[in-house]
Amino acid sequence: MLDILQGTPPWVYAVFALICYYGLRALATTRESRRSLLLTPVILLVWSLWSVNLGEHPLLALGAWAGGAALGSLLAMLLFSSVGVLLEADGEALLIPGTLKILGISLLFFAVKYWIGYQGAVHPEHAASVQMLGISGAAAGFTVGLFCGRALKLYRHLLHLQLNA
Repeated sequence: MLDILQGTPPWVYAVFALICYYGLRALATTRESRRSLLLTPVILLVWSLWSVNLGEHPLLALGAWAGGAALGSLLAMLLFSSVGVLLEADGEALLIPGTLKILGISLLFFAVKYWIGYQGAVHPEHAASVQMLGISGAAAGFTVGLFCGRALKLYRHLLHLQLNA
């Protein structure tokens, strides 16, 4: 285990600290604008798709990613409630109560990316196997699906509140 940590580039620790910072910040009430609800999922989708290892079976990897993303989005729709989510006074953003779920999803996202990177670095011969392509594609899709499903649910709630304001 110590070898893994010693072989990790320093920038990975900085990314981990940043993820923990934003995850812990989500424990307090946060403001989500329409722009952030649309932009954040797009950035994460592009990053996730960019990092999918297509190997010799690109349809398998992309299919596993898409299946994982769909399952993650559906789970996020169930996990995240719009109870207590209020429209800001100017009607342009949501005020969302704090939750530990964001930290959990962020750490899961980091862990999946770290594990995939570790497997590719330590076992490059297995990184292109059918099993690894399927697992890494599904895991990457699932974690990004959690973020996208949450954003979609909140965006729909924002539109609903704006129409009824």
